[in-house]
Amino acid sequence: MTAALLNLIIIITLSRVYRWIAIWLTNIECPRTQSDYEDSFTFKMFLFQFVNFYSSLIYVAFFKGRFVSHPADKEYEVVGYRMDQCDPAGCLIELCIQLGIIMVGKQILNNFMELGMPFLMNFIRKQRGKQKTADGQTGSARWEQDYILTDKPPLSLFDEYLEMVIQFGFVTLFVAAFPLAPLFALLNNVIEIRVDAFKYVTQFRRPLAIRAQDIGAWYGILKALSVLAVISNAFVIAYTSDFIPRLVHIYAYSSDETVSGYIDASLSYFDVNDFPPEAAPDVGLTSNQRFENTTICRYRGYNYPPEAADKYEYSIKHWHIVAAQVMFVVVFEHLVFFLTSWIAVLVPDEPRAIKDQMLREKFLAKEALYNAELEKTKKNRLQHDDDKEEEADAAG
Repeated sequence: MTAALLNLIIIITLSRVYRWIAIWLTNIECPRTQSDYEDSFTFKMFLFQFVNFYSSLIYVAFFKGRFVSHPADKEYEVVGYRMDQCDPAGCLIELCIQLGIIMVGKQILNNFMELGMPFLMNFIRKQRGKQKTADGQTGSARWEQDYILTDKPPLSLFDEYLEMVIQFGFVTLFVAAFPLAPLFALLNNVIEIRVDAFKYVTQFRRPLAIRAQDIGAWYGILKALSVLAVISNAFVIAYTSDFIPRLVHIYAYSSDETVSGYIDASLSYFDVNDFPPEAAPDVGLTSNQRFENTTICRYRGYNYPPEAADKYEYSIKHWHIVAAQVMFVVVFEHLVFFLTSWIAVLVPDEPRAIKDQMLREKFLAKEALYNAELEKTKKNRLQHDDDKEEEADAAG
């Protein structure tokens, strides 16, 4: 948990740094229009924040402890340091802790900053205004009180969008590891509505309304996250959790088709004499003295025992599990994509009645424009005929 809290602090700090870098890169790019500028900045900022917020979760879920097969593996060390390993219970619980602390911690800090910073700035401006007020004057006009309020930042709506998109990624990408994520997102959104309402009504000056055609680049980002979430959850269920290994044990190796004996079957044997000198435990430590006479230990994996001809190589059970995991990922993602496509066809973006109404409005608009042009043409023709008659009378 301490490591997750430190990771959260680093993530929040790097968020500020990445924002400056994204603004600098976008300014160097010199987009033609404001819309192009916002889309370019949105894309860059989201890429930075995606790496910033999700890199540790992706590492724990898919890479941590994946490159070492047994304790005597030559790849157990990198540049003289032992590679990081998951807890004996697996990486799923660690992923759950990391996701919970990063997501909830970010929500609490964002709500505090959104409400606390404008309140603090307004308090400082009020105190400065009181110092400049003439002696004996009490109170101030309404417009002066409104002017003291904090001006809305130029990219304030961008921050709101970014916060919701990052939260959407937390909820969808790793929901299989932290099922309470949607609940915390719902609670945060309820609080966020009231915080934003209070902030815009009491702490900010009245913002100017600006029309926008759509939400810009955020639509494509949300769509990409939705597709990525299906693949991510498929791999979390198949590779990070014990769901597939348990099923393989129940239906392929258990005599009574239960999980009985699963823990023992998931642990392999290792001879401590096979430790390389640089990786062998230090028997001089007090904590290791009680294991001084230990010759065999167990580790998480499906490898042949030390007395086998192919000792410490992957066993046939390991490859059965790998095949089942690959099959599950393929079937799961194809099934989800098929269901989403089918639902998209059954539930159109525009209901039939609204679509017919929009077509009727377009038809009426074209008809009105045609009638207006027809009346204008008739009027011009009558005026032209009257002018000709007047010229003929004048000539006669």
